[in-house]
Amino acid sequence: MALEITGTIELTNGLSLNSLYGRTKYSVDDDSSSVFITNQYWLDETSYTNKKSSVSPSFYVDGKYDYNRATDGSDVLDFTNQKIKEQLELLGFSVVITEL
Repeated sequence: MALEITGTIELTNGLSLNSLYGRTKYSVDDDSSSVFITNQYWLDETSYTNKKSSVSPSFYVDGKYDYNRATDGSDVLDFTNQKIKEQLELLGFSVVITEL
């Protein structure tokens, strides 16, 4: 899964982009009650696929979320992408989750 993000996206170096390609990584705590999410972003899917350097957007999204398998589902990757999508949309971006 990946995130296709569109909008006016400012990078930490001051440049602006119209879109980014994002990927999430996660870990679950020992009692499976919290998920910790890290995000990485690239200019596009091709940059990610070709192992180009990631970019650093100036926005921040939360990285820790309560998680309950019974109510949040067993697909943790889907859960993490949905949570990051929600956060990015609150910041005014348009986000599509793509299946890979």
